[in-house]
Amino acid sequence: MAAKEKYAEPTYLECGFGELEHKVISPEACCRCGTCEAFCPRIEHKENRPALVDYDPLCGLCFAYCPRTFLDMGEMETKLFGRTRNADEALGIYRKTVSVQAKVAAVRAQDGGVATALLVQALQSGLIDCAVVTDRDEEWRTVARVATTAEEIKAAAGTKYTISNSVFALKAAMEKGCQKIGFVGTPCQIQALRKVQLLEEPYEFGQKKIALLVGLFCMENFDYDELMEGLVKGRFGLDPKDVSRFEIKKGMFRVIDKAGRAHEVKIEETDEFTFKGCGPCFDFASELADVSVGSVGSSEGRSTVLLRTDEGEKLYAAALAAGAVQEKAVSEKGLALAKRLAQSKAKRFESKSEEMKVGGINR
Repeated sequence: MAAKEKYAEPTYLECGFGELEHKVISPEACCRCGTCEAFCPRIEHKENRPALVDYDPLCGLCFAYCPRTFLDMGEMETKLFGRTRNADEALGIYRKTVSVQAKVAAVRAQDGGVATALLVQALQSGLIDCAVVTDRDEEWRTVARVATTAEEIKAAAGTKYTISNSVFALKAAMEKGCQKIGFVGTPCQIQALRKVQLLEEPYEFGQKKIALLVGLFCMENFDYDELMEGLVKGRFGLDPKDVSRFEIKKGMFRVIDKAGRAHEVKIEETDEFTFKGCGPCFDFASELADVSVGSVGSSEGRSTVLLRTDEGEKLYAAALAAGAVQEKAVSEKGLALAKRLAQSKAKRFESKSEEMKVGGINR
């Protein structure tokens, strides 16, 4: 974590795509969230990275809303929650935590199915008119989609363990005419979209259309090519098309094939497949989301849910009242585990940020 005195928000005219390329993309600190690609018509996704296709010397918004250029969590927490976190709030600021399961078994593609159930409830209640979700193709390549029906949301359920520029799909959502966009994604993606919402700048580029942020717990993510070539094909001898699902349980990374057989390695043995851009990330529990969801801290088949904002609380209460989800208390042991993982990720960030020389990020 960069010291407070090192933090200095640059002006838009000082920093454009050239600085973004120099400070974030080239040193592989880019998390490939897709934010710069979504909100700037001059930036496209080429060769699996952001690329400038039309130069504008007066625009620096891509640098301004990238979560890896500058990120003042204290300032963002104050704007969002009315205060900054206390020292003992390892999971960030939240109002309530519960262990939850979607009531309809068909919704539980993985863990408790809670993120899917909440998005469906948000759509049916009119809180959102579409949801940006991360789906996959038959070879497990991630594909961001704009879901406008409950069936489309449910079809994209399940955890994908490789990097996706899912925020890019907000561009498609706005082009479809969506006015209230829901989004479910990883901590870096949530950071980016919340930063876009909270930036004090005069331009209107669609940020007011972001209506709901559902964040996922995430320790780290994987590079698709490295994971598939090095582990799935190389070590397990599987074709990606033969994989039914991926999961992380009890310290093991598991690949379940379509015959139901489990192939597993210790999670520490997957370090070589980790996406390098995950290094400068301290956020385990999507601390800036409206509601955060993850399996850590709850028993099998359930999810730990952190309610953080008015929107998150109201949505969850509506889902509970409608019978879409069912809850029980999170155990002290489970919550302690989640906090330990959050603290571990924060400590890793401290060492990685020095190694990668990522500045301007202040937690």
